[in-house]
Amino acid sequence: MGKVSEFIINLLKKQVEKKGIVVWYDPEKNYTEFIKELEIPGTTILHFKGSYLALRSEIEPFLEFIDDSGKPVSNCHLPPGLIIYVPLDRSETGYALIEAESAGVILEPGASAWQLNTRLRVIAEQVFKKITPKRTSEICRKVDEGILDLNELDRLSTETNGPATEVIKIIFGTADTVDVTLKFAATPDYDNAVISKKTLPALQELFRIELGIEPEQSNDIDMVKQSLCRTLFLTEFLHTIPEEKRPEKLLSIPVPTKIPHIDKIRKICAIWRQRMDYIESYKTAVAKVEDELELYFLKIPIEEMVENETFHFVENTILHYAEELVLDEKPGEALKLAEKRLTMFWAQHEPIFQLHWKLIENSAKVSILSRQITSELKNITLSPGKLIANYTGGPTPWYRLDTHYRHLQGQYARFDLGFEGEHETLVKVIVNARYHYTDAVNALTEAFTNAFYESEFEIKEYVSQRQIFRNYVKPQLDENNKIAYFLVDALRFEMGKELIDGLADDFNIGIAPGISMIPSITATGMAALMPGAEDGMGLVEIKGGKIAPVIDNVTLRDRQARVKYFQEKIAKISDICKLNELIKPSPKRKQSLKEADIVLVTSREIDRRGEESDGEEEVRIYMDEVLDKLRKGIRRLAAMGITHIIIAADHGHLFQENIESGMHMDPPGGETTVLHRRFWIGKGGKTGDGYIRSSLNRLGYNTDLEIAFPGALSCFTSKGGSTSYMHGGVSLQEIVIPVIQLEKKDVKPAPAESIEIKLSISSKKITSRHFSVTVIYKLKSLFGPGEIRIKAQVKSGNREVGNAVMSAYGFEGGTKEILLKKDKENHITFMLTEEEDIQHVFVQILDTKSQIELKRSDKIPVEFLI
Repeated sequence: MGKVSEFIINLLKKQVEKKGIVVWYDPEKNYTEFIKELEIPGTTILHFKGSYLALRSEIEPFLEFIDDSGKPVSNCHLPPGLIIYVPLDRSETGYALIEAESAGVILEPGASAWQLNTRLRVIAEQVFKKITPKRTSEICRKVDEGILDLNELDRLSTETNGPATEVIKIIFGTADTVDVTLKFAATPDYDNAVISKKTLPALQELFRIELGIEPEQSNDIDMVKQSLCRTLFLTEFLHTIPEEKRPEKLLSIPVPTKIPHIDKIRKICAIWRQRMDYIESYKTAVAKVEDELELYFLKIPIEEMVENETFHFVENTILHYAEELVLDEKPGEALKLAEKRLTMFWAQHEPIFQLHWKLIENSAKVSILSRQITSELKNITLSPGKLIANYTGGPTPWYRLDTHYRHLQGQYARFDLGFEGEHETLVKVIVNARYHYTDAVNALTEAFTNAFYESEFEIKEYVSQRQIFRNYVKPQLDENNKIAYFLVDALRFEMGKELIDGLADDFNIGIAPGISMIPSITATGMAALMPGAEDGMGLVEIKGGKIAPVIDNVTLRDRQARVKYFQEKIAKISDICKLNELIKPSPKRKQSLKEADIVLVTSREIDRRGEESDGEEEVRIYMDEVLDKLRKGIRRLAAMGITHIIIAADHGHLFQENIESGMHMDPPGGETTVLHRRFWIGKGGKTGDGYIRSSLNRLGYNTDLEIAFPGALSCFTSKGGSTSYMHGGVSLQEIVIPVIQLEKKDVKPAPAESIEIKLSISSKKITSRHFSVTVIYKLKSLFGPGEIRIKAQVKSGNREVGNAVMSAYGFEGGTKEILLKKDKENHITFMLTEEEDIQHVFVQILDTKSQIELKRSDKIPVEFLI
């Protein structure tokens, strides 16, 4: 028997000896088990069992010793020995026991005299202030919280190792249960001290009392840890599942049931996942419990697990469920689930999960917007201007479908598919997204082509490509502003929107849709951006089955001819360079750029890669790199004194897998001048149902040639070229181009010395292509920006061997720039792009504007698992 029970018995004995009758009220039912075992010699103990009438009948004989005034009768020298136990509040009895109360004494919680106050906290205080004064307040608090009951107080009171708590505090530097448990479970750093000081029994008792855990009764510290971890993880996991839905396999494993214990355990697990220095140990400990109990075979309703992040297998299960939602044409549900899980532990700290969820997120977005577009096409006036307005603006502009799909395919190109069908369902999800995207773009192209034809090939609402130089570039030259004019090959409107998204801090920005020349190819599009194009363009056949535009009697057959023409037409100091020359300009180049009134920058990267590369994945990855290079080039020029920048494209493009599968058609034939998959130019030939014909004269050229272009996503049968990447036709993706105006702001950037970047890498070494790093931005001074943009890359020596491919928030798929909010962690996923001859790498964080290094990590060993 413990000292607390002994104290209660002595208290009862004294009151029986003094008053004879004790009426004991216990509304909190703290003593229901105690009273069953209570025995006091010479004292009868009666229990209220639901009937006051029956209880009064049992009490009646004892009242014979009491007179009408409630005093013992004159011939009664000894009062009767009686304890009446009522597990209710006194106010609930309706004064049914008033006679006994009057004859004896009342014990109840909250009584004014401590000798009559049976509140468990008061009893505990009386006992423990003599046993362990320093711990009394802590013990009383735990009684109030419901953590300690009478049995546990008894056990605690009989501890002979009172100094054990002090030893625990010495070993772990704290006596706090959460901290001690976490340090013991998560790291081996304290094991030797626990063993040498023989503190394992004290820890086991701590876990039992404070957490309700009955750990392994063993002297083997590893067994105790495994038992502790098993209970911790299962308690948190099962707490989210109603008892009736819990797996039968786990019902036999004892877990704490008291809310205070459960809350404390959930806190331990949450902190364990949040501590960067403990994350790897958490993953290891979870994996051991999963393997031990074979949890990955459990069948649990998905809806009961969506809030849970305890186990690794949960993430895999929910991922598969989300994939099935997409395939069942429930993309809205899949999207909500993806957005939720991306904010949780496993997606933020397991790169493969973050990428996987992003694939589901973008697949769902593609499906949702594809269906929205095909639905909206049935309910709007099909004019070219209206279709372009919906494509480029409004609450949900249609160009976002192209952005989501480009991001999806770029992410998929970086995703490492598992072996033996591990990601079979994911592959189906990607195929499903491709189907929805193709269906929507086909419907949109067919609607636009028909509307374009019905309008007699006129689009009056938007600027023609031939007017861009006159409307945008010439006014800046006339005002003697230093200007850069970017001519970007194949830059779609949606890519232009993404390009400017991260420039608002440094530039006043304007973007408008322009309409490219048809056919939407480099030769005609680049020429249309030249000065003088607004006065008319001709078109002539040149060697090699090609065409060349003519402006002011000058044939512009290639870049060299266009550059020469441009310089002759501009009465200003000009400098001509390719985009790559801006990234790391030589001193000579820097000087010429600074002296120029106008800089003409050309970029062919997107088109060249799209048309010449054999691998679609390589093209998709490189497209994103072009946006990054464009931003770098823009910032570089601004730093050299360029105040105004105009960006335009020659045309857009279509890029989707097997675009022509099942959609071949024969070209018109006749006198063929040029034949591409998306257009035919020549004379004569036949007319077909699948394509539209027009004279090129009607499309703005001085020529007698004719053009034919498919009415949807179909293609002419032709040799060579990419079967996925193409342009030349009249889809919105091919002919709607961005016209971007940037005006440099007079903004002083935050000094690098005021910015503090902290990097945390949970793993001690890199074992696969993907790994994650936690980054947090802090200010060293009182004032500074609330957010900054960074670039993150992986280097081995001076060689760049990897880059960021995802982050918890603020990641731009095209430029790979990452937004950091002050004091808010961002979990960044990296991918190594090279694997050969790499022993160590480091992560480098750069300021996007100045390219100054803000932080670099220590060297991280690279040891790939075979």
